[in-house]
Amino acid sequence: MSETVPSSGTRRFRFSLQAKIVLLVLLCVGVPLFSMGLYGLRLNRELLQDKVHENLTNQLFRKSTEIDDWLKARIGDVKQWSATKFVFEGSEVLTTRPAREVNQARTDINEYLARVMGFYRTYDSLFVVNLAGEVIASTREERLEENVKRLLQPNISSEGVSPIFRSEWLGGRPTMVAYHPVVNRKGEVIAFVIARFDLDELESHLDTPVDAETAFLSVDLKDPSTLEDNLTNSTEPPSFWLLDEGGGIVAEAGKVVARPGERKFEGELPTANPLLGPVLERRIPGHGVSVYTVRRMEGAMPGFLVASMAKEVAYRSVEESKLRLLRWGLPGLLLILALTAYVARRALRPILLLSDGAKRVSMGEDVFLPASGNDEIAELTVAFNDMVSKVREGRQRLEEARDQLSQTNEGLRAANRTLETLAITDGLTGLYNHRHFQDTIDKEIRRCDRESRLLSLLLIDIDHFKQYNDRFGHTEGDAALRRVAGQIAAKIRSTDMAFRYGGEEMAVLLPSCGKEQATEVAEKIRVAVSTSTARSGRFGAKNTVSVGVATFPEDGRVARALVDTADAALYQAKAAGRDRVVQAGGPVQSDRKETAG
Repeated sequence: MSETVPSSGTRRFRFSLQAKIVLLVLLCVGVPLFSMGLYGLRLNRELLQDKVHENLTNQLFRKSTEIDDWLKARIGDVKQWSATKFVFEGSEVLTTRPAREVNQARTDINEYLARVMGFYRTYDSLFVVNLAGEVIASTREERLEENVKRLLQPNISSEGVSPIFRSEWLGGRPTMVAYHPVVNRKGEVIAFVIARFDLDELESHLDTPVDAETAFLSVDLKDPSTLEDNLTNSTEPPSFWLLDEGGGIVAEAGKVVARPGERKFEGELPTANPLLGPVLERRIPGHGVSVYTVRRMEGAMPGFLVASMAKEVAYRSVEESKLRLLRWGLPGLLLILALTAYVARRALRPILLLSDGAKRVSMGEDVFLPASGNDEIAELTVAFNDMVSKVREGRQRLEEARDQLSQTNEGLRAANRTLETLAITDGLTGLYNHRHFQDTIDKEIRRCDRESRLLSLLLIDIDHFKQYNDRFGHTEGDAALRRVAGQIAAKIRSTDMAFRYGGEEMAVLLPSCGKEQATEVAEKIRVAVSTSTARSGRFGAKNTVSVGVATFPEDGRVARALVDTADAALYQAKAAGRDRVVQAGGPVQSDRKETAG
């Protein structure tokens, strides 16, 4: 029903008429159908969301009250034991009397605490410490941790429970304690009763039994008759978390963690006012996307209590309704679309043939469509065949013009290459010209400076060239220039560049070449020029050259300085008798070796 049509070298997506008819049916039937379904799902979700929020908030309030009451009861237990005769009198003896009486008092306290432990399964151990935090009586071997010692203040109001913490004394196991002072007859604090909790008891309080509000979460809002069954079978209560005052996780989903407070809760925490945070949704590591709310606890154990529930569990009934909508609505809609597509294709077959023919024409094919009938489609087919004929003629003319243009462009490119070469080449010697020398030496100096490389310059002058011209004529002088240029080009590397600097003066740039190596190249050029055979007959004679050598950066860091230095060395060579090579800053060579070739 849809096609990709070539257009100017690209492919674009196009809807056919059949696709448009099917789309129209989809918009008129499918969109209202699914809009109504989605609207119903939205209403269901809003109702369920309100119920989830109310449930989490109520559960959190009841659970925080339950934990506060449980902690207050534990503090009350310790307070009651600290006021008993055995603990009161025994602690006074243990902190003030001699060793004989101390032993008996310790025995009495230990027996009393052991009897108490038989009635209370909430505690791991009970013990008494003096004001220094030393254990003076206990139901088992005990030691008071340093962080608990800091909580014990020598005043009668020093009571409470510690945060949950890892105890090195217990091998790194999490624990928490309740404490209450023992006060003597003078109203002085002489010791503390400590109760170490069994955290399994706390975890049992963090487990919430299924109740009516929790069961409501799995009720199908379209079928309220399922409420009774859900109240009986629902097994998805919210999970409760305990956090310390800094937001560190103490208990995760009802279980005390191995390292309390080390991991931070990922959700938002309420400020002091209000105590209860909003109901939010967030991805919690290890628990997926969850719906949660947080309440600040300001009772015996400050911190936060969190009630959370997996989002997929909280909104399960909405998801099930969505699946039912897709399971029944989508197949019905697809069936309607299939019937519409079949009918539309039958009705639009002539137009589809025209569309296919137009596509083939655009791909360069020669197409002729048969026209039948006496309606608008037949007239359109005849017009189409006429158009294809004209397009074919136009394409042929265009191809001929394209071939001619291609030939013209190739000629222009060749002419441009020739002009570019002529612009930088000396017409007489075939070497690069002076203008190209000025451009090249600047570029080479910058490149060698950037890459920390050497660059040598040779300035070469033909000796007594004016007299040579006066004697043999300008034609022979031009021939001599060409011969000298040929010797220079033959003695340098492919990476070196030779230029006609001006008149009878030549220049050579030697990248990555030091002064000594450049001097050797200059000497080869001098010898080659001086030993070359002059033209036979009465015209021509042997030529010689003088060469000045300068090197970047030793003899100049810019083009002007390097050229001036090489020119000064050339002047020294001429002043010393010509036909020789002189290094910038070096001695003039007086001995010349004449070699053949």
